[in-house]
Amino acid sequence: MPALSLKKLPSTSSVYFPLGWSSLLVVGLLAVLLSHLGYIPLDMGDESRRALVSLEMILSGDYVTPTINGERYFNKPPLYNWLIIGSYKLFGNYSSFALRFPMIISLLLFGLTIAGFIRRYTTPAIAFATALMTLTTGRVLLYDSMLGLIEITFSWVLYSSMMLVYHFDQKRSYWLLYLTTYALTAIGFLLKGLPPVAFQAFTLLGWFIYTRNLSKLIHPAHFVGIGLFLLIIGSYYSAYLSRNSIPFSDIAWVLFNESAKRTGLKFGLTETLLHFLTFPAEVIYHFLPYLLLIVLLFRRNLIAILKSNSFVAFNALTFSTTVMIYWSSPQVYGRYLIGLIPLLLTVLAYLYYEHSSPKDRPRWYVEQSWFIATFVVAVGSWTAVFYSATRILPGVIWKTAIVSGLLSVLAWQLRRPSANRLGLMLAVMIVVRLGFNWLVLPGRVAKRQFYQDTSEQAAQLTIGHPLYGYGTTVGADSPTDANSFHIAAFRGDILRKTTKKIPGAYFIADSTNLLGQRYQVIGKLTLFDRHPAYVVQFIK
Repeated sequence: MPALSLKKLPSTSSVYFPLGWSSLLVVGLLAVLLSHLGYIPLDMGDESRRALVSLEMILSGDYVTPTINGERYFNKPPLYNWLIIGSYKLFGNYSSFALRFPMIISLLLFGLTIAGFIRRYTTPAIAFATALMTLTTGRVLLYDSMLGLIEITFSWVLYSSMMLVYHFDQKRSYWLLYLTTYALTAIGFLLKGLPPVAFQAFTLLGWFIYTRNLSKLIHPAHFVGIGLFLLIIGSYYSAYLSRNSIPFSDIAWVLFNESAKRTGLKFGLTETLLHFLTFPAEVIYHFLPYLLLIVLLFRRNLIAILKSNSFVAFNALTFSTTVMIYWSSPQVYGRYLIGLIPLLLTVLAYLYYEHSSPKDRPRWYVEQSWFIATFVVAVGSWTAVFYSATRILPGVIWKTAIVSGLLSVLAWQLRRPSANRLGLMLAVMIVVRLGFNWLVLPGRVAKRQFYQDTSEQAAQLTIGHPLYGYGTTVGADSPTDANSFHIAAFRGDILRKTTKKIPGAYFIADSTNLLGQRYQVIGKLTLFDRHPAYVVQFIK
């Protein structure tokens, strides 16, 4: 390991992130995030479900009752669907860009919120680095920032609520603490259901136990805050029940089951224990490359260092308590953790800039791994020129040359003595996303475009006739939401699900649902995933 004689530098943004460098990082990040936001058609998963529910609310004119193929959908409250609907109407179309626009706005506001809170209580360098680390982790940059999912917006709301607990506790403004955080908890509930209630409870309880201030839990403002929460969510469900004559217990059971189905209550002790052992490695994997800095936590005086800054201590404590919600739940997707990751990254950035140096062995090994990974990707990107799926892309040679050249320069900089290799890794990840946009995303377009084209071709055959999904061919229990969306959007009519043979109507049905039936084939289409189906009319 080389001996570097770099003195500890003051933690100011002008030293670690000069205006020119920080501006370049921000502009570069905005460019790679926005340039390909609507490039690929609708994804075949949760994104298509968000799109379909929103579209059906528009087509039905009922903005209170979420549906899928005309049937009530209780799994998620409708707030995120309302945001998508607003975006659809803003852009005047049902495009992928309009679908994902609320997500990207939430992501940018999430980054600004992270930077704003951290800058107030630490340093500009820690604030800037943590915000950009959150937005450029592998999980966010290469997946969630390209899809119109709930999690980014939910993460922004969740993180803001947690930060306000600390902020108003420092000011001893408990009325504002409880009113703002319970209002955000209600917003989180209307986005995702029950989870934000658990996060609110763990955050408040953990922090007030740590500060030996449990009496604040019975502050009058707490009960008013709970009342505000109930008022907000109660207003929606009152409107829902006034429009739909069903027992509230039906809705409550689905919301509870949506939260409980991923926990040990369903999976049992063996899978829960296995998940408990593998979860840390999964988290590090999803949020590479920055979580490699977790090695900075392994030091004798860690607790004393964290306690020396109460804001950092709050982040460490709140992450440690709230992450147990997911650590104890065997079925957890990486995107669920996005709202918690800034808490951990704040601690790691604080240790990196304030309590470590380039010559510290753990940090040196991490930074060398960053250099090696950057060099390998710089060289490996040239496989795009020879790989059959990418060598046919327009401009593949010059695009590969730019990506490889930029990564090579950054690898060279990572190899040189530097007090801020973390700042260089932010640039590396932005260039990686540039290469992803240019060389990887085009290969994904064809598959998704295929499902859109086959769905719209089938819809074209049915213009002028009622159209239904027959039996179990479509619906919440089948992976056909993207097909249903494209058909409904093309026809301007909800593709409803039925088991009735309606005279004069056309039906979309697969071979399983057509078994034993008499029918005339009008056309064919392919459902996800390569599942053949037919447009038919039933014969009496």
